[in-house]
Amino acid sequence: MRRRIHGIMYLMSLMPVSRKRGRVLHLPSIAVWSTAYTATTLLILILGIRLGMEAVQGSVPVFSLRFFALAFTSGMNLILVTAAIVFRLGMAVQAYHVLARLTKSEAMAKQVAGHDALSGLPNRVLFNELVDAETARCKRKNFQVALLYIDLDHFKQTNDTFGHETGDRTIMAVTQRLSQVLRSGDHFARLGGDEFAVLQADVTDPRDCARLAQRLLDAMSTPFDIAGQKVSLGASIGIALCPQDASGREHLMRLADLALYRAKQGGRNRYAFFEAKMGEELRLRQSAEDELRAAIDNDELTVLYQPIVSASSERIVCVEGLVRWRHKTQGLLQAEKFIGLAEERGLIVPLGEWVLRRACQDAKRWPDIRVAINVSPIQFRQKDFVATVEKILAETQMEPQRVELELTEGVIISDADLAERSMIDLRALGVTMVLDDFGSGYSSLIYLRRFAFDKIKIDRSFLESMEMTGESAIIVESIVGLGRSLGLTVTAEGIETPEQAHFLAGLGCHELQGFLYSEPVTIEEIDAKLAAERALPTPVA
Repeated sequence: MRRRIHGIMYLMSLMPVSRKRGRVLHLPSIAVWSTAYTATTLLILILGIRLGMEAVQGSVPVFSLRFFALAFTSGMNLILVTAAIVFRLGMAVQAYHVLARLTKSEAMAKQVAGHDALSGLPNRVLFNELVDAETARCKRKNFQVALLYIDLDHFKQTNDTFGHETGDRTIMAVTQRLSQVLRSGDHFARLGGDEFAVLQADVTDPRDCARLAQRLLDAMSTPFDIAGQKVSLGASIGIALCPQDASGREHLMRLADLALYRAKQGGRNRYAFFEAKMGEELRLRQSAEDELRAAIDNDELTVLYQPIVSASSERIVCVEGLVRWRHKTQGLLQAEKFIGLAEERGLIVPLGEWVLRRACQDAKRWPDIRVAINVSPIQFRQKDFVATVEKILAETQMEPQRVELELTEGVIISDADLAERSMIDLRALGVTMVLDDFGSGYSSLIYLRRFAFDKIKIDRSFLESMEMTGESAIIVESIVGLGRSLGLTVTAEGIETPEQAHFLAGLGCHELQGFLYSEPVTIEEIDAKLAAERALPTPVA
């Protein structure tokens, strides 16, 4: 019965539609079946009535063969019997069509449900079933299968640069090219986004996997021609074997993913096999993730502050908040030790919110200076980022004009439209927007033209080996002149010598930051520095 109901619903979706006097008329096959059924029932009813009347009026015994012979050979009764048989045959034909279409629709639905709409490859759901089947075969027979996780290198940049339509075409081109490398017995799937997987069957030696992985990398080495655009992509591949590394699907996939992570760490555009020591690394990373999550939740992090001074007076005008983790066993950890983990494990957003809130709370101690906070690209791309900033400012009662948010090119390059809208909203709140590491990228000038920054910070790399008459000095002088001509505040960071400070002040830098003035220190030390400044005589302008 359930199959019939589903078949009826499917046929109703396919039936022709006509319009007459404002009404919609549907003519499905099931309507024909219903009509035949009703007609057959009426015919049998009429035939029964006629036979009953003949039995009452006739002289032939009702239960004799002669009665039935005479009844069914009379003209009208013969017509009724023939019509009933015809309508019953019609019902059978329509029922066959219903079941046939139902079977076809179920096959189509299963095909659609198990395949990726863009590439036509098996999707994650179907691929899981394939891996389950192959791992079960491994348990019954003495052979191996390999799972290869494939992640396209820098695909997101292609999407951001050329648009999502080009990105979709690239996915289809990658699918076609890699499919040509595989054997007929291998299963190729798209797991989502730019993630693919290959299930290599009947592996006799790990070198078979290495050869396949290298063929895949070689296939990706030639640029793709997508609608006249040259798109260059690489791939990172992680490999795990069954039953050598794992015997179950979930465990096997986790190990392949871990091997993929190792391939990315090794420089991308390469493959890596799972190794036993990676399991220990995974355990340690999981432990570190749990510890970092607890540190954020339990307020176990701290923020140090590095002063930014006026180039003319060398008095503190701003402090940059830098998060540190006071680890129970490893001591005070620099941000670079755990920011990558936070970004990878989805903790960067709560971490960034914690830093912003703490910096605003601490800055209430220093009403005459500003506080600068770095913003992660992942954090800035959150749709509710502006609302979060506004909420934290309200909670801490911090004046927006005293808050500076420092962005790098990576923050805005991923989604320029979203970045532009967010920056406009933040500036409307009164928050100062800073372009950090200016000069380190290729598109900084474009960003200055499009986005409403208030300040630029010259990348410290120009100062590390800067000679007062060298090439770096010329670049720095040009950057300072450009910033001032655009009405922007110019800050130089990484100042370590008095000569650098005098040179940059002479060029027209507004603010200076570096170890020459102070390393990152606690709030108490900032208190002491500000108190010492207040004790000094006010410099003459």
